[in-house]
Amino acid sequence: MENEFINKGKMKISYQVGMDGVKHSFTLPHYAFILIIVLLAFLLVSTIIMFTMAGSNSHRNEVLKRLETENKELRAKLDFYSATVDSIYKRLNELQIKINENSEDYPALNFKQGKKADFVFEPALRNQMENLETKLATILVLISEPVQAIPALPTGENPADYIPSIYPTFGRISDGWGLRVHPIRNEIEFHYGLDISNEAGTPIYATAAGTVVTTDYETSYGKRIIINHENGYQTLYGHLYSYMVRSGDQVIKGQIIGLMGSSGISTGPHLHYEVHNNLGKVNPVAYLNRIDEPLYAMR
Repeated sequence: MENEFINKGKMKISYQVGMDGVKHSFTLPHYAFILIIVLLAFLLVSTIIMFTMAGSNSHRNEVLKRLETENKELRAKLDFYSATVDSIYKRLNELQIKINENSEDYPALNFKQGKKADFVFEPALRNQMENLETKLATILVLISEPVQAIPALPTGENPADYIPSIYPTFGRISDGWGLRVHPIRNEIEFHYGLDISNEAGTPIYATAAGTVVTTDYETSYGKRIIINHENGYQTLYGHLYSYMVRSGDQVIKGQIIGLMGSSGISTGPHLHYEVHNNLGKVNPVAYLNRIDEPLYAMR
């Protein structure tokens, strides 16, 4: 194709189809040619801008998804650390009571200090971190006390460690062992366990050392954990919010194994706790704060 400028402000455009084809030509005003060039340039720039914006939005969405994932992981870790600190905090307070019985007074913990973390409605991360910092600061004060001020504690394995003998969690006993009218099915049935109510996310403790044999979801119990102990004992923990152990794990008495929830057939956050022995299901009340286990008493 060849271009030839002609008079009167017009442009002549000639082209030929094929090697031996007929030569064709036509003329365009200069302004029309310039307009075509401008339109083509505009389309090119628009296309570049659209692709750039699309790429930017795609990158922004990827960043947002990654940040959301990281935020969920951080919240999960924060829940775990908060529950662990709660456990250490309460156990240290029990130890402080034992110390005061045998020596002069030392600073004691107060359960009412700070605010309890809410695992369901999740308060602001800042409030949760301040709560953890308060508890950790108190723990640091305790562990800085002279070692000689702490009376000697039993060492080595204790056979009683393998017998359920402590409260599985903190809270109010909302339903006991025996006949009752089911709160949802409205039928009379036997309740083979103990219900303890508290806020969702309250730590759940293994009541004896043993092996975790089940961490699953069952229609009635919801998320549950079953632990086998020595001498034919077995304990069950139902309606959990989450697990902190897996099947096959070895646990010790007082270890956090999960968080309280309302999974399964439930009217609200609580723990359903059962104790089994060689004879079958037994009343758990007989295994709460056993006299032979004052060191592990949780109330």
